[in-house]
Amino acid sequence: MTAPFDPQNPSSPEVRRRAFRLLFVCLMATAIGNSMLFAILPPLARELEVAEVWVGAIYTVSALLFLTMSPVWGALSDRYGRRPLIVFGLSSFAFSTFVFGIGAWAGQSGLLPPLAAIFAMALSRCLFGGLGSATGPSAQAYIADRTDPRDRTEALAALTAAFGLGSVIGPALAAAFVERIGIAGFMFAVSALVASGAVAIRAFLPERTPPKRQGRPINPFVQFKFAADPRLTAFVIYGCLLWLTQASSLQATSFFIMDRLNATPQEGLQLAGVALTAGAAALIFAQLVVIPALKTSPRVLMMMGAVMVVLGNIELVLAPNYAALVFGLMMNSFGFGLARSGFTGGASIAVNPEEQGRAAGLTTATAGVGFMVAPVTGLWLYQTLAPEAPFVLNGILAVLGLVLALLHPRVRAAASKALEREDDKPGPV
Repeated sequence: MTAPFDPQNPSSPEVRRRAFRLLFVCLMATAIGNSMLFAILPPLARELEVAEVWVGAIYTVSALLFLTMSPVWGALSDRYGRRPLIVFGLSSFAFSTFVFGIGAWAGQSGLLPPLAAIFAMALSRCLFGGLGSATGPSAQAYIADRTDPRDRTEALAALTAAFGLGSVIGPALAAAFVERIGIAGFMFAVSALVASGAVAIRAFLPERTPPKRQGRPINPFVQFKFAADPRLTAFVIYGCLLWLTQASSLQATSFFIMDRLNATPQEGLQLAGVALTAGAAALIFAQLVVIPALKTSPRVLMMMGAVMVVLGNIELVLAPNYAALVFGLMMNSFGFGLARSGFTGGASIAVNPEEQGRAAGLTTATAGVGFMVAPVTGLWLYQTLAPEAPFVLNGILAVLGLVLALLHPRVRAAASKALEREDDKPGPV
């Protein structure tokens, strides 16, 4: 059982820095495993001669479970502590990645027909969406427990930069090593890496905040009602809009590059890997360099991010060559990096300390909304209307997010709270 927190004997700043670094590395490993799929799946689908819609189905099923379960895991972390849920999520992710590798190997070797292999990979993503989704909200709540409102947006930006850094490394590693060790071998290696992270978190991550054992019901319906809380509604809607733009771009980019440049699946893997890596690098730059330098409010980040996403999608639609496509993706990802940190930090600031897990679960679930709907707003529009259609819609959604950030009073209130200078800071936990 977690030891009670003693405010007279808090953990030192150095202990907290070590804990944050460990958490950063482990979350980065999960992002490597997640982001490489956007580079691997489209060429793999072409190799197996499976229609794009089946790739979209994999994303949709996983996202539905991710959306449903993230608020539940966040609430459970309020009740039972952050570390157990982080370990559970990492372990589940490692297992799901291993199952995905088996499905890919069986499909490529002919042991399973293409659709059966896709079903196996979809099953693995269900494991990730339903169980691996415990990591994100628990980690966000862990950070929120240990920061005051003035510093929280920057701290959460640093945490989410772990996902951005993993998104840089994942496609790059896929492009570099898949040809050498195969898709399955690469997935097995990532699985082992994430499993090692789960062991490290269990052994070394300090958890001194006592669990809050309220009798709150733990089920998705009760947790989703929290999204209707006036303090959170604007941030949740904004998060859904911006995650829709990001998920649609990630799912459509590889196909868009292959079709625009008349590239083969193997060439597409290389070109998409470079493009996705550049986009993720821009996201990291936004979160680790720009946000700490600006030291501004969540509202300003939300507005700036939405504007950049609009400009990035315009560039993707008009891009005449590969360099312009990469630049458009970088602008889009840079804007999303600002926007994500803005709405995540704003939602955390808007609620009370005992509600941090629930709020983190809801903001994490917005990613599930994005990836669940994106096969329609991305791949379906891509196939049925035009390759440019997903990016036009993305620009419209980002404009709606900008209007929300500009006008909603709760977003303004959280911005004011974030900029307050507090004389009495809470002690570290």
